[in-house]
Order: sequence, then structure tokens, then C-alpha cells
Amino acid sequence: MYIILTGCAQQGASPPFAASLDVSSLQDIADMSAVGTGSIVTFTTPIGVLDATVVPSGGSGNYTFSWAVTKTFENSDTGSRFSVASTGSTNGPTYNSLTINGARPAGGGQVFDAEFNMACTASDGVTNIVVNVPIRVIAAGF
Repeated sequence: MYIILTGCAQQGASPPFAASLDVSSLQDIADMSAVGTGSIVTFTTPIGVLDATVVPSGGSGNYTFSWAVTKTFENSDTGSRFSVASTGSTNGPTYNSLTINGARPAGGGQVFDAEFNMACTASDGVTNIVVNVPIRVIAAGF
């Protein structure tokens, strides 16, 4: 008696390409709050305050990364107090060089804040995966 097997098993094939956010290293809030001075105070977030890392696995192993940033929400007196100051280096798995311009309200008890999305397109040369990372900049006067 013979057993007949059909099909094909590819040996040594790598798992499919995947990319995910390293939540343990995520710094997604920049708190620029301080004592109200009686006038609007502008600022730029320091490099490294906002930090995200995307971890690739599987696929071809030849990974590339491209980060883009967009503002998705703003709460301020004018609606235009927050903007990207510098995107920094956008081609690695870790993105920690983004800086944001913003403003803190003049008086105590007021809060200006904005939300941005950092989108990382990770690729293995065959497949692209977008990992979205929401971040927030808060500036309260107290």
C-alpha cells in the first residue's frame, strides 16, 4: 500500500512581513504646561520628548521606514497655535527627532492642546505596512 501526498511544502520560507508599535518605548505626550505669565508663551518641544519605535519582523528582512506627521486636532484660542517645527530624521525604525511648535495660554486654568498622527510606512521591499501613532502636545497655564 502506498500513501499519496499532494501539495507542496516550501522549506525555509520566512514568515510574512509584519510591523508593530513597540508600546514599551512609546512617549506619546509632550506636556509643556507651566505657570501662566499673563501673555501667550510660545515654545518648541525638545527633541526626544515624542518617541516611537516600529518593530519589523518576517518578510525579506530588508526593511525600510518612512515617517510622516499630520495635525489631526487643535484646541487653542486661534486654532493655529500648533505646527510641526521640524520632522527630523524620518527614515529609521525609531522616530524621536520630531519637534512641535506650540503656545501656552496666558492665564491659569486654561489649556491649549493638539493631537498629531505619526504614520510610519514600514516596508520589506515587497509589502508596505502603515503603523499609526497618535501623539498629543498639552500646554496648560496654572
